[in-house]
Amino acid sequence: MKWFLKEPLVHFLAAGLALFVLFGVVNRDENGDDANVIVVDHEALLTFIQYRIKAFNPAIAEEKLQSISDEELDRLIEDFVREEVLHREALALGLDEEDYVIRRRLVQKLEFITEGFAEASVEVDEASLERYFAAHKGDYYVEPFVTFTHVFFDAEDRPRAEARAKAEKKLLELNRKSTRFSDAPKHGDRFPYHVNYVERTPEYVASHFGAPMAKAVFELEPNDFAWQGPFDSPYGVHLVLLITNEPGREPELSEIEGRVREDWRRSRIRENTEDAIRDIVSAYDVHVTYERSPEPQVTAESPPK
Repeated sequence: MKWFLKEPLVHFLAAGLALFVLFGVVNRDENGDDANVIVVDHEALLTFIQYRIKAFNPAIAEEKLQSISDEELDRLIEDFVREEVLHREALALGLDEEDYVIRRRLVQKLEFITEGFAEASVEVDEASLERYFAAHKGDYYVEPFVTFTHVFFDAEDRPRAEARAKAEKKLLELNRKSTRFSDAPKHGDRFPYHVNYVERTPEYVASHFGAPMAKAVFELEPNDFAWQGPFDSPYGVHLVLLITNEPGREPELSEIEGRVREDWRRSRIRENTEDAIRDIVSAYDVHVTYERSPEPQVTAESPPK
Protein backbone atom coordinates (compact mmCIF):
# COMPACT_ATOMS: atom_id res chain seq x y z
CA MET A 1 0.00 0.00 0.00
CA LYS A 2 2.90 2.39 0.83
CA TRP A 3 4.44 1.59 -2.54
CA PHE A 4 1.13 2.45 -4.19
CA LEU A 5 1.02 5.87 -2.49
CA LYS A 6 4.58 6.66 -3.56
CA GLU A 7 3.84 6.10 -7.24
CA PRO A 8 4.10 9.42 -9.24
CA LEU A 9 1.26 8.30 -11.52
CA VAL A 10 -1.07 8.06 -8.51
CA HIS A 11 -0.17 11.63 -7.50
CA PHE A 12 -0.75 12.83 -11.06
CA LEU A 13 -4.18 11.18 -11.27
CA ALA A 14 -5.16 12.55 -7.87
CA ALA A 15 -4.18 16.06 -8.91
CA GLY A 16 -6.09 15.69 -12.18
CA LEU A 17 -9.20 14.54 -10.33
CA ALA A 18 -8.96 17.52 -7.98
CA LEU A 19 -8.73 19.93 -10.93
CA PHE A 20 -11.66 18.14 -12.58
CA VAL A 21 -13.86 18.65 -9.52
CA LEU A 22 -12.67 22.24 -9.03
CA PHE A 23 -13.44 23.12 -12.63
CA GLY A 24 -16.92 21.66 -12.26
CA VAL A 25 -17.62 23.67 -9.12
CA VAL A 26 -16.41 26.93 -10.72
CA ASN A 27 -18.43 26.24 -13.84
CA ARG A 28 -21.57 25.63 -11.80
CA ASP A 29 -21.08 28.95 -10.00
CA GLU A 30 -20.82 30.76 -13.33
CA ASN A 31 -24.00 29.16 -14.66
CA GLY A 32 -26.11 30.08 -11.62
CA ASP A 33 -28.27 27.98 -9.34
CA ASP A 34 -30.36 26.43 -12.12
CA ALA A 35 -27.45 24.18 -13.09
CA ASN A 36 -27.72 22.52 -9.68
CA VAL A 37 -31.45 21.82 -9.91
CA ILE A 38 -32.56 18.35 -10.97
CA VAL A 39 -36.30 17.78 -11.29
CA VAL A 40 -37.26 14.13 -10.96
CA ASP A 41 -40.81 14.17 -12.26
CA HIS A 42 -43.08 11.57 -13.82
CA GLU A 43 -42.02 12.27 -17.40
CA ALA A 44 -38.32 12.13 -16.53
CA LEU A 45 -38.67 8.74 -14.86
CA LEU A 46 -40.92 7.46 -17.63
CA THR A 47 -38.29 8.30 -20.24
CA PHE A 48 -35.47 6.98 -18.07
CA ILE A 49 -37.16 3.64 -17.44
CA GLN A 50 -37.83 3.13 -21.17
CA TYR A 51 -34.10 3.33 -21.86
CA ARG A 52 -33.43 0.99 -18.94
CA ILE A 53 -35.81 -1.74 -20.09
CA LYS A 54 -35.05 -1.08 -23.80
CA ALA A 55 -38.75 -0.98 -24.60
CA PHE A 56 -39.67 2.41 -26.02
CA ASN A 57 -43.34 2.15 -25.20
CA PRO A 58 -44.83 4.61 -22.67
CA ALA A 59 -47.59 2.18 -21.70
CA ILE A 60 -45.11 -0.58 -20.82
CA ALA A 61 -42.89 1.92 -18.99
CA GLU A 62 -45.87 3.27 -17.03
CA GLU A 63 -46.88 -0.25 -16.01
CA LYS A 64 -43.32 -0.98 -14.90
CA LEU A 65 -43.08 2.28 -12.99
CA GLN A 66 -46.33 1.64 -11.12
CA SER A 67 -45.47 -1.98 -10.30
CA ILE A 68 -42.06 -1.48 -8.64
CA SER A 69 -41.71 -1.38 -4.86
CA ASP A 70 -40.82 1.75 -2.87
CA GLU A 71 -37.28 0.43 -2.46
CA GLU A 72 -36.94 -0.16 -6.21
CA LEU A 73 -38.34 3.33 -6.87
CA ASP A 74 -35.76 4.90 -4.56
CA ARG A 75 -33.02 2.99 -6.35
CA LEU A 76 -34.40 4.06 -9.75
CA ILE A 77 -34.45 7.72 -8.69
CA GLU A 78 -30.91 7.42 -7.32
CA ASP A 79 -29.72 5.96 -10.63
CA PHE A 80 -31.49 8.69 -12.60
CA VAL A 81 -29.96 11.47 -10.46
CA ARG A 82 -26.49 9.92 -10.69
CA GLU A 83 -26.70 9.67 -14.48
CA GLU A 84 -28.11 13.18 -14.84
CA VAL A 85 -25.38 14.69 -12.62
CA LEU A 86 -22.56 12.94 -14.47
CA HIS A 87 -24.08 13.94 -17.81
CA ARG A 88 -24.28 17.60 -16.79
CA GLU A 89 -20.74 17.55 -15.39
CA ALA A 90 -19.43 16.02 -18.61
CA LEU A 91 -21.15 18.73 -20.68
CA ALA A 92 -19.94 21.46 -18.33
CA LEU A 93 -16.36 20.26 -18.78
CA GLY A 94 -16.79 20.19 -22.56
CA LEU A 95 -16.18 16.46 -22.77
CA ASP A 96 -18.64 16.24 -25.65
CA GLU A 97 -16.61 18.58 -27.85
CA GLU A 98 -14.57 17.07 -30.67
CA ASP A 99 -15.26 13.57 -29.35
CA TYR A 100 -16.03 11.24 -32.25
CA VAL A 101 -17.60 8.57 -30.05
CA ILE A 102 -20.12 11.06 -28.67
CA ARG A 103 -20.63 12.45 -32.18
CA ARG A 104 -21.54 8.96 -33.40
CA ARG A 105 -23.87 8.45 -30.43
CA LEU A 106 -25.69 11.67 -31.24
CA VAL A 107 -25.96 10.72 -34.90
CA GLN A 108 -27.30 7.29 -33.93
CA LYS A 109 -29.80 8.90 -31.59
CA LEU A 110 -31.15 11.17 -34.32
CA GLU A 111 -31.27 8.20 -36.71
CA PHE A 112 -33.21 6.28 -34.08
CA ILE A 113 -35.69 9.14 -33.64
CA THR A 114 -36.07 9.50 -37.42
CA GLU A 115 -36.62 5.76 -37.77
CA GLY A 116 -39.30 5.94 -35.08
CA PHE A 117 -41.24 8.54 -37.08
CA ALA A 118 -40.72 6.48 -40.24
CA GLU A 119 -42.03 3.36 -38.53
CA ALA A 120 -45.12 5.16 -37.30
CA SER A 121 -45.95 6.20 -40.86
CA VAL A 122 -45.84 2.67 -42.29
CA GLU A 123 -49.23 1.06 -42.83
CA VAL A 124 -50.09 -2.28 -44.37
CA ASP A 125 -50.93 -1.98 -48.04
CA GLU A 126 -51.92 -5.28 -49.65
CA ALA A 127 -51.21 -4.09 -53.18
CA SER A 128 -47.73 -2.87 -52.20
CA LEU A 129 -47.12 -6.13 -50.37
CA GLU A 130 -47.91 -8.15 -53.48
CA ARG A 131 -45.67 -5.91 -55.62
CA TYR A 132 -42.85 -6.30 -53.09
CA PHE A 133 -43.21 -10.09 -53.11
CA ALA A 134 -43.24 -10.23 -56.91
CA ALA A 135 -40.05 -8.14 -57.05
CA HIS A 136 -38.25 -10.23 -54.39
CA LYS A 137 -39.53 -13.74 -55.11
CA GLY A 138 -35.99 -15.01 -55.49
CA ASP A 139 -35.28 -14.12 -51.87
CA TYR A 140 -37.87 -16.67 -50.77
CA TYR A 141 -36.82 -19.52 -53.03
CA VAL A 142 -37.09 -22.86 -51.21
CA GLU A 143 -34.00 -24.98 -51.88
CA PRO A 144 -34.52 -28.58 -52.97
CA PHE A 145 -34.10 -31.06 -50.14
CA VAL A 146 -33.95 -34.76 -49.46
CA THR A 147 -34.56 -36.98 -46.47
CA PHE A 148 -32.60 -40.23 -46.39
CA THR A 149 -30.60 -42.63 -44.29
CA HIS A 150 -27.57 -44.62 -45.35
CA VAL A 151 -25.38 -47.60 -44.53
CA PHE A 152 -21.66 -46.90 -44.79
CA PHE A 153 -18.67 -49.10 -45.67
CA ASP A 154 -15.32 -47.54 -44.83
CA ALA A 155 -12.77 -47.52 -47.69
CA GLU A 156 -9.92 -46.13 -45.60
CA ASP A 157 -9.36 -49.24 -43.48
CA ARG A 158 -9.93 -51.64 -46.40
CA PRO A 159 -9.55 -51.47 -50.21
CA ARG A 160 -12.42 -49.66 -51.91
CA ALA A 161 -13.14 -52.72 -54.05
CA GLU A 162 -13.66 -54.76 -50.89
CA ALA A 163 -15.91 -52.06 -49.42
CA ARG A 164 -17.99 -52.06 -52.59
CA ALA A 165 -18.30 -55.82 -52.56
CA LYS A 166 -19.57 -55.71 -48.97
CA ALA A 167 -22.03 -52.96 -49.91
CA GLU A 168 -23.43 -54.95 -52.85
CA LYS A 169 -23.93 -57.98 -50.61
CA LYS A 170 -25.55 -55.89 -47.89
CA LEU A 171 -27.86 -54.22 -50.46
CA LEU A 172 -29.46 -57.58 -51.24
CA GLU A 173 -29.93 -58.30 -47.54
CA LEU A 174 -31.46 -54.90 -46.72
CA ASN A 175 -34.01 -55.15 -49.53
CA ARG A 176 -34.78 -58.80 -48.84
CA LYS A 177 -35.53 -58.00 -45.20
CA SER A 178 -37.29 -54.69 -46.02
CA THR A 179 -34.98 -52.93 -43.55
CA ARG A 180 -36.60 -49.78 -42.23
CA PHE A 181 -35.25 -46.22 -41.96
CA SER A 182 -34.85 -46.52 -38.17
CA ASP A 183 -32.77 -49.72 -38.45
CA ALA A 184 -29.98 -48.24 -40.58
CA PRO A 185 -27.61 -47.65 -37.59
CA LYS A 186 -27.53 -51.41 -36.99
CA HIS A 187 -25.64 -52.00 -40.25
CA GLY A 188 -22.30 -51.10 -41.79
CA ASP A 189 -19.44 -49.00 -40.37
CA ARG A 190 -19.43 -45.79 -38.39
CA PHE A 191 -19.62 -42.71 -40.67
CA PRO A 192 -17.72 -39.50 -39.68
CA TYR A 193 -20.95 -37.47 -39.86
CA HIS A 194 -24.60 -38.57 -39.54
CA VAL A 195 -26.64 -41.65 -40.34
CA ASN A 196 -29.96 -39.86 -40.96
CA TYR A 197 -30.31 -36.72 -43.09
CA VAL A 198 -33.67 -34.96 -42.79
CA GLU A 199 -34.67 -32.23 -45.25
CA ARG A 200 -31.09 -31.45 -46.28
CA THR A 201 -30.11 -29.28 -49.26
CA PRO A 202 -27.69 -30.24 -52.06
CA GLU A 203 -25.00 -28.03 -50.56
CA TYR A 204 -25.31 -29.69 -47.15
CA VAL A 205 -25.28 -33.24 -48.56
CA ALA A 206 -22.30 -32.40 -50.77
CA SER A 207 -20.38 -31.10 -47.75
CA HIS A 208 -20.62 -34.57 -46.16
CA PHE A 209 -20.56 -36.92 -49.14
CA GLY A 210 -18.96 -34.94 -51.97
CA ALA A 211 -20.66 -33.31 -54.96
CA PRO A 212 -20.86 -36.44 -57.21
CA MET A 213 -22.73 -38.51 -54.60
CA ALA A 214 -24.97 -35.57 -53.63
CA LYS A 215 -25.92 -35.18 -57.31
CA ALA A 216 -26.69 -38.89 -57.58
CA VAL A 217 -28.86 -38.86 -54.45
CA PHE A 218 -30.90 -35.89 -55.67
CA GLU A 219 -31.57 -37.74 -58.94
CA LEU A 220 -33.11 -40.73 -57.13
CA GLU A 221 -36.82 -41.44 -56.88
CA PRO A 222 -37.95 -41.70 -53.24
CA ASN A 223 -39.06 -45.13 -52.06
CA ASP A 224 -39.60 -45.98 -48.40
CA PHE A 225 -38.80 -49.67 -48.97
CA ALA A 226 -36.07 -49.72 -51.64
CA TRP A 227 -32.42 -49.37 -50.68
CA GLN A 228 -30.32 -48.03 -53.56
CA GLY A 229 -26.64 -47.94 -54.40
CA PRO A 230 -23.79 -48.43 -53.98
CA PHE A 231 -22.60 -44.80 -54.13
CA ASP A 232 -19.05 -43.59 -53.68
CA SER A 233 -17.95 -40.79 -51.39
CA PRO A 234 -14.43 -39.68 -50.41
CA TYR A 235 -14.80 -41.83 -47.27
CA GLY A 236 -16.11 -45.06 -48.76
CA VAL A 237 -19.21 -46.70 -50.19
CA HIS A 238 -22.86 -46.05 -49.23
CA LEU A 239 -26.29 -47.61 -49.56
CA VAL A 240 -29.17 -45.12 -49.44
CA LEU A 241 -32.82 -45.31 -48.42
CA LEU A 242 -34.41 -42.14 -49.81
CA ILE A 243 -37.88 -41.30 -48.51
CA THR A 244 -38.26 -37.65 -49.61
CA ASN A 245 -36.98 -35.73 -52.62
CA GLU A 246 -38.52 -32.27 -52.93
CA PRO A 247 -37.51 -30.06 -55.86
CA GLY A 248 -36.70 -26.39 -55.36
CA ARG A 249 -39.58 -23.98 -55.80
CA GLU A 250 -40.84 -20.46 -55.32
CA PRO A 251 -43.52 -20.48 -52.60
CA GLU A 252 -46.86 -18.74 -52.88
CA LEU A 253 -47.36 -15.51 -50.92
CA SER A 254 -50.02 -17.18 -48.77
CA GLU A 255 -47.44 -19.70 -47.46
CA ILE A 256 -45.04 -17.09 -46.09
CA GLU A 257 -47.18 -13.96 -45.82
CA GLY A 258 -46.08 -13.19 -42.26
CA ARG A 259 -42.40 -13.26 -43.19
CA VAL A 260 -42.93 -11.21 -46.37
CA ARG A 261 -45.07 -8.66 -44.52
CA GLU A 262 -42.32 -8.11 -41.93
CA ASP A 263 -39.63 -7.83 -44.63
CA TRP A 264 -41.77 -5.35 -46.57
CA ARG A 265 -42.42 -3.36 -43.40
CA ARG A 266 -38.69 -3.15 -42.59
CA SER A 267 -37.96 -2.18 -46.17
CA ARG A 268 -40.51 0.65 -46.04
CA ILE A 269 -39.11 1.89 -42.71
CA ARG A 270 -35.59 1.98 -44.19
CA GLU A 271 -36.82 3.85 -47.24
CA ASN A 272 -38.82 6.37 -45.20
CA THR A 273 -35.90 6.89 -42.83
CA GLU A 274 -33.45 7.53 -45.67
CA ASP A 275 -35.94 9.88 -47.37
CA ALA A 276 -36.30 11.86 -44.12
CA ILE A 277 -32.52 12.08 -43.66
CA ARG A 278 -32.06 13.17 -47.27
CA ASP A 279 -34.62 15.94 -46.67
CA ILE A 280 -32.62 17.07 -43.62
CA VAL A 281 -29.36 17.01 -45.58
CA SER A 282 -30.90 18.97 -48.45
CA ALA A 283 -31.59 21.88 -46.08
CA TYR A 284 -27.83 22.43 -45.68
CA ASP A 285 -25.59 24.32 -48.07
CA VAL A 286 -22.59 22.01 -48.42
CA HIS A 287 -19.23 23.34 -49.64
CA VAL A 288 -16.61 20.69 -50.43
CA THR A 289 -13.21 22.40 -50.42
CA TYR A 290 -11.13 19.24 -50.12
CA GLU A 291 -8.96 18.41 -53.13
CA ARG A 292 -7.20 15.09 -53.40
CA SER A 293 -3.43 15.34 -53.34
CA PRO A 294 -1.75 13.69 -56.34
CA GLU A 295 0.52 11.77 -53.94
CA PRO A 296 -1.17 11.29 -50.57
CA GLN A 297 1.21 11.44 -47.64
CA VAL A 298 0.71 8.67 -45.10
CA THR A 299 1.74 9.64 -41.60
CA ALA A 300 1.98 7.68 -38.38
CA GLU A 301 0.03 10.24 -36.38
CA SER A 302 -2.60 8.97 -33.99
CA PRO A 303 -6.23 9.38 -35.16
CA PRO A 304 -8.19 12.42 -33.99
CA LYS A 305 -10.80 12.08 -31.28
